[in-house]
Amino acid sequence: MTTSSNNHTPRRQVSNLFRGGKTMVAKEPSEVLADLPEDVQSIVLALTIVSARIETLPPADRDDLFELMMSRHKTDDEDERVGIRKAMIEILTQGRVNAKPMPLTTDRQLHPGAKSWAVHVGRKIRKLREAAGLTQIQLAGKAGLPQSHISRLENAEHTATNLTLERIAKALNVTVGDIDPCAD
Repeated sequence: MTTSSNNHTPRRQVSNLFRGGKTMVAKEPSEVLADLPEDVQSIVLALTIVSARIETLPPADRDDLFELMMSRHKTDDEDERVGIRKAMIEILTQGRVNAKPMPLTTDRQLHPGAKSWAVHVGRKIRKLREAAGLTQIQLAGKAGLPQSHISRLENAEHTATNLTLERIAKALNVTVGDIDPCAD
């Protein structure tokens, strides 16, 4: 039996299991693989890769995969089996998601031209809102926008999209051109 250089740890461990009067010897994985027929080697390698991939799945995806595996064996409907197989492949081949925390505030500044436009639009929204006797919360409710968004627009912290300007204009009973002269 081959041993390591320190002569204390055998590279192969002899199992004390006897089958048919023979002692079973545990071989290195590469030795076992080399003894197998080529087509079986391919299957073993594929199973090794799939097994490693399953270990990296989030627990919810792993549970879904095993549930699909059980369902696949219980159905006789070929279309259902194909759908289950596709779902299993989707779970196994999905890319990893690397989420990064996003700060709630940023130090990024608007481009100077965009900033002056945002200041103008923000002032117009505030002026029209106050003239209509509305609070930011009331305007937000009528426009279907969060109050915090109205606040950020009025304070020129963000630039408004055309859709946002349309919603605000409709809520204030004015045209988009009354808020943004560039819209005319």
